[in-house]
Amino acid sequence: MRRKRKYFKIGDLIIYSFFIIFFTGLGLKIMNLSQERASKVEIYVDSELKYVYPLQKEERDIFVDTNIGGVNVKFKDNMVRVTSSNSPLKLNVKQGWIKDPGEVIIGVPDRLLIKIVGDKGDNTDSDDIDFIVR
Repeated sequence: MRRKRKYFKIGDLIIYSFFIIFFTGLGLKIMNLSQERASKVEIYVDSELKYVYPLQKEERDIFVDTNIGGVNVKFKDNMVRVTSSNSPLKLNVKQGWIKDPGEVIIGVPDRLLIKIVGDKGDNTDSDDIDFIVR
């Protein structure tokens, strides 16, 4: 008489259940993190902050003067993009629209950095103390 073959042993089931519980808890923790809301655009030229604009629904075009001529920046529907540039490869134009906090458009020959900055949803100051080390 042949024994019925078991696919999992008790130890295997304990390990698998631990992994399932761990990754489920980790996923729930990630989902509950406070999301940042995009609020403004910072434009840096030569590593210096030159312009700060709020994101807006209305369409708006601005010109940013850079080392090799300048770029045209378009704001529309809470998004930003570079529409024209004097750089040879036009990589900052090809990057397209950005809309989320932390996204950037980088123009290397222009020495241009366009960054979206967000606000926390719970109205906390960014100057709050996180922890103190002694």
